[in-house]
Amino acid sequence: MLKGAIFSLHDVLVTKGTINAPLFEETLRLLRYLKARGVEPVFIGNHDWTVTSPGQSKPFRTLLEERLGPISYYIGGQNGMPYKPRADSTAHILSDKGWQRNEVLYVGNTTDDMKTAANGGLMFVNVMWHGVASPYGFQFDSPRDVARFVDCLCLGLDGWFWALEQGDLRVYALAPFTTLSPRYAQAHAYSENAKATSKHGAGDANFWGRLLAARIYFSGLADEIDYITAYPGHAPTSNATVISEALNILGQSLRKSYLPDLILRHTKAVKSQTARASGGSVGLDNQLNTIRLNPAPVRGVGGKPYKSPPARGGKRVLVIDDICTEGNSFEGARAYLRAAGAQTVCVSWLKTINKDYRAVSPAFGPFNPYIAQTFPTPIATTTHWYSSAISSHAAPTDLADVYNRYFSWAWPADI
Repeated sequence: MLKGAIFSLHDVLVTKGTINAPLFEETLRLLRYLKARGVEPVFIGNHDWTVTSPGQSKPFRTLLEERLGPISYYIGGQNGMPYKPRADSTAHILSDKGWQRNEVLYVGNTTDDMKTAANGGLMFVNVMWHGVASPYGFQFDSPRDVARFVDCLCLGLDGWFWALEQGDLRVYALAPFTTLSPRYAQAHAYSENAKATSKHGAGDANFWGRLLAARIYFSGLADEIDYITAYPGHAPTSNATVISEALNILGQSLRKSYLPDLILRHTKAVKSQTARASGGSVGLDNQLNTIRLNPAPVRGVGGKPYKSPPARGGKRVLVIDDICTEGNSFEGARAYLRAAGAQTVCVSWLKTINKDYRAVSPAFGPFNPYIAQTFPTPIATTTHWYSSAISSHAAPTDLADVYNRYFSWAWPADI
């Protein structure tokens, strides 16, 4: 859970020169809002600031405390505080506050701020209301946008709806997927949006991408992985996942490279929903026989390819997919990554209700994961009951509330 937000001074609270009074007031409103939600804002700079007005001059810290009450204020070179962007600058603050890394956001604007956040392994909130200085991080145009992000996407969910954890089998989902079930009526609206976003590009990729990135970060999964990838669409010509930008930003923030083309689709697979709608079934071979691993994936969106396969030697890869039904896509990824010598953590936006998960046998393989394969059927699997992996019955209601508030968010009247 989010406990603190480290705010850089430069071009976040104010910019050098004349203070933009309305913008400064809204930034103070953000700081008051965070405190009201139990998130402590603290401040970091390499130099102390002084505010000068006709006839008087006062330290910037004094100005903030006049408006906010007592605050924590860290200046490089003072009281043992290291200078940013060194990794030990944010580590000093976390140690002083007793916070864990995945309980803190770093709010900044400059390239120096980006480096400070990345060196400390903190999610970078790039605020751009004083201008664009760095293209990195999740970008926000106003203090209100940051408040909405914190309220809905950082504090709105505090666990996984579905969590399957048995040895090296680890699969998670934010909430249930259904557009028809009366039992999960509250899930219909966000399920429809997720389907429209992932399948048709008509929903809100920004919402889903940031929500997923926040949950991965605050859950602690981000500390366990080495790489991030997304499962490919059903055809070799399918577009990259609609949340590719969010996954790339998450990777940049955590220095855990996003590999958009690690898993390749070499042959068109039958769409699972199409087969099921016509009364047919789709086996695991539909995935295993149509994918392979890329031995030279690129590092980040538009990045340079690796010279040797990165997903090996026990490295752990986070695999993202939109909607998990029976787990065929995840199991295809797990089988190929295991054959390469890597471990896997699987995360989907949503999990289809009342559909059991079928995990491929641990004895499956070995094989060369970098070339196309044709495996005979049937493929041995183990069934994991849908109901046995539900970890939060409140998740459907929680996500429905987050979804509704996110698209109608306004400042509370008392802030």
